[in-house]
Amino acid sequence: GVVPTSSVVGNDTRGYASVSIHDLGDAYTLVLLNGQRVAPFGGQLSSGALSGVDINTIPLAMVERIEVLTDGASALYGADALGGVVNIITRRDGDANEATIGWTLPKGGAREWRASAFKSVGSLDEQGQSLSLGASYMHRSALRATSRDYAKDAIKDFSYQGTRYRYADVQDATSPATIYDSGFGWGNPYQVATGGCPQGSYLYSNPYEQNFSFPLCSYNYAADIDLVPEQTQHSLMASYTREFASENRLQLDLLATRSIVTSHLAPVATRFFSGLNLPATSPSYTNYLSGLGVVDDPVNLSYRFVDLGRRGFEDQSDLLHLAARLDGRLNGWAWQAGLTGSMSQQRSDIDHAMSLNTIQRLFDDGFVNPVALPGGQTASELAAQQGAAYNGRWLSGRSLLTELQWQASRDVLTLPGGQLKWAVGANVRREALMFSPSLFAQGKLSDPASGTLATSYDEGNLRAGDVVPMVPSSASRYVWGAFSEWLAPVSRNLDLSAAVRADHDQLVGQAWTGKTAARWRPSEHWLWRASLGTGFRAPTLNQLTSPARSGGQLDGKECSADLKTLQASLGVAPCTIAGSYPLVVGSNRDLAPEKSLQASLGLKVEPVSGHTLGLDWWFVRITDRIGSVDAATAFAHPLDVPASTWTVVNTGGSPTLALSGVPGNMGNWISSGVDVDASVRRGSPWGLFDSQLRVTAILREDTQLYAGGPWASNIGDGQSGGATLKWKLAWRNSWIDGPWTHSLTMRYQSGYLDAPVSVYPLDASGQVTGAATDVRMKVSGLTVWDWQTSWRVGQGWQLTAGVINLLDTRPPLTLSSGGAYKGQQLGYDERYYDARGRMLTLEARLSF
Repeated sequence: GVVPTSSVVGNDTRGYASVSIHDLGDAYTLVLLNGQRVAPFGGQLSSGALSGVDINTIPLAMVERIEVLTDGASALYGADALGGVVNIITRRDGDANEATIGWTLPKGGAREWRASAFKSVGSLDEQGQSLSLGASYMHRSALRATSRDYAKDAIKDFSYQGTRYRYADVQDATSPATIYDSGFGWGNPYQVATGGCPQGSYLYSNPYEQNFSFPLCSYNYAADIDLVPEQTQHSLMASYTREFASENRLQLDLLATRSIVTSHLAPVATRFFSGLNLPATSPSYTNYLSGLGVVDDPVNLSYRFVDLGRRGFEDQSDLLHLAARLDGRLNGWAWQAGLTGSMSQQRSDIDHAMSLNTIQRLFDDGFVNPVALPGGQTASELAAQQGAAYNGRWLSGRSLLTELQWQASRDVLTLPGGQLKWAVGANVRREALMFSPSLFAQGKLSDPASGTLATSYDEGNLRAGDVVPMVPSSASRYVWGAFSEWLAPVSRNLDLSAAVRADHDQLVGQAWTGKTAARWRPSEHWLWRASLGTGFRAPTLNQLTSPARSGGQLDGKECSADLKTLQASLGVAPCTIAGSYPLVVGSNRDLAPEKSLQASLGLKVEPVSGHTLGLDWWFVRITDRIGSVDAATAFAHPLDVPASTWTVVNTGGSPTLALSGVPGNMGNWISSGVDVDASVRRGSPWGLFDSQLRVTAILREDTQLYAGGPWASNIGDGQSGGATLKWKLAWRNSWIDGPWTHSLTMRYQSGYLDAPVSVYPLDASGQVTGAATDVRMKVSGLTVWDWQTSWRVGQGWQLTAGVINLLDTRPPLTLSSGGAYKGQQLGYDERYYDARGRMLTLEARLSF
């Protein structure tokens, strides 16, 4: 599985992308570069999210191969790889010089072009040293939601089990404004006066909806977002190798990369009862509202600054990685020493943002006309709004990793199958994490646009929608480890191995872990393999030390009887309608480390040459799993979840219930599955035929929803906002004839049950005919076909053309709007489908 870059749209992933083995999560997958650790993402969150390696900073053009270890924690690489290891091996010491240019061309946007160059100087065989240099560049434009009809609307009509329904993500923050008044009620005065809605909003009518007066203008935020953000990547890499006498070798690697991801959302808006009011002295009130029966002074309103333009987010991620490694032999020992210095730096800039106090000043000074149509603000009003908007740095973070490691191995004695090998090693590393929010994010600016410092704290100085100020933080720790490993070929057909590892974390203590494995070859055509091991993963620095921060808003939460009871018990005014609730995240000093048990059993068969079949069963159990209660569970059972799930914050001058994202030890997690790898490679008079099938089936995934709580499974179930796909399959068939290679690939993923959503039944004319009901749709499986043709021209050129998603298969409809790493895309799920659709790919490569 992966965390796609497109998840940044409307979600605080800060341009991060990662990989996950067996869908266990990116936090449990250890990503290495040439066998050495890389600094984790500098913009990681307090919850522990975004704590892996940002693969946007790994230049794929420089990658020679990727090794994947799927059977869990390793004595050599580290006990914290509970889900497995991905080791990215970069190119080095090659003879060929190479230049590549390529394009990926979808319809409607997200057009990509890329270029890379690789050059080697020297030769280990002739000069005893070599230098390899590489550079790459990639730019991809954005894909707007308006370019995909399945994602451009926030109101969707669909059929389910023979009945037509309407799903509406109603956004009352519109332009002109929606108001609440004791005389007028809930509604949009512009619609009342004209009978219609302006461009960018829908006329939404539903007599069965109790939250608003109808008809209502609902803003179509879905049309404003980027389904795929704009992205630019730069990378430079240098690798130097030198051989000395007596089989000694020095290797140096330097990598410098930058990834910039730019995304957009709907214009800044205010919410009801956030403290924003329109006084009766305003010309808009006098000339427009008073004639509609409005009596309150001031009147409460919800407004969107459409003329100001979409909000922008630019997330920059830099990686600077330097690694040195020295190999040699001494007195029968083969030894290796390495030193790594790695830094991940992240920065987020925002534009068109405002604080609530800034917005109120614009209203008080008459520089906002809340009843004007989009495009109707005067030149002076628009200039004032643009001058009051904040454009600049929002936050930045830095992650530093320094590691010294040493290991040695030697033959100990002769066994019937060969030499008994013994290896020992040790490592020490320092991890450091710094978080630096802007003064605006800290709530310290009375006028963010001008940089004017506030004389005292006022929650109105926070960015509109935030409820808790960000606080700068920094933390560091040392981690020590040592291991010993034995490999025993006890017979010609049987190899046994065993390893033990000790780790000591400065903040959470120490642990012993181990692993044993066996490989049995009863014949040249059969191989059995098995392993059993334990793992240990300490909480991240952020999970242990970061201050409380705002985690955004949770929209559309139903006002249940249990929720009212909870609010009353916490001294909060009980809800009356469905509403939005803040999310507050922070750290927990009392977290215990996670521990794991991994097991695997596999078989590989090659009955005849060129025909192979591999089957591997795997199992992982994680205890004291670190996380927080998800929003779906919390609001469905507000009185059953732990009391620490909830907190109270002050918004708009009154206490408000908030969901706490502070991490805790959530209980246990059990996952198991089967990997299948089959291949056939046969020659014929017409060329070489090569077919490979890879299948992963998730057999079990049971998670405790909270410590001591019930168990649930996400296999084929999106109840909590993120489903685990039971089946994933890739089947590639290639025909190789001289300089030509043609490949057809089928990719399949199984469907799942969507999260429950509230919808309204429709009649034949498309009118709402009944009260809301909850439905859980079956999201169908997805099959995508890809084609690629490659032609080697002479000795130097290779030309490649292909089509990804050859049939332009559309995504299945899903209405889920929450879950881990879920962006604001609506109508499909960007975690499981690439909105670029059918793409023409072209590439030219010159080797010289």
